[in-house]
Amino acid sequence: MSAQDRVPAYAISLLAGILTFIGGLAKASTSGIIKYTASGAAFNYFVSNSVRSTNFGLATASASISAVILILSGMLVLVSAVVMSFRFNQYPTWGTIIVISSVVGLFADGNSLTGIGSVLGIVGGLLAITYRRASRSVPV
Repeated sequence: MSAQDRVPAYAISLLAGILTFIGGLAKASTSGIIKYTASGAAFNYFVSNSVRSTNFGLATASASISAVILILSGMLVLVSAVVMSFRFNQYPTWGTIIVISSVVGLFADGNSLTGIGSVLGIVGGLLAITYRRASRSVPV
């Protein structure tokens, strides 16, 4: 099989990692882990009224934990996709890591961006798991 046969699993997994990571950063921004300086007054008004005003201790803590899980899951999918592109014979191993971390990211209570990223990660990981190398035998 050529290198073009391996591209869909790599590309989908890489996109999944990027979406999950960016969605995790957005969740961390709205939960207060990452301090931001938004230039728009409407954004500051929205975030301060919708997220910060519901400062229940458990809800804020769970949102923070969820954001950290999403960021770590996105980073793990990104690293696994990049390593998978260099090590062709270990596609099933890296695909399994991508599927597991995407499932964890799917249940981490993220936003729509992380949901799309997790579903793409599951698809890309399953493509990597089912990838088979062509045999080197020559027909006689």
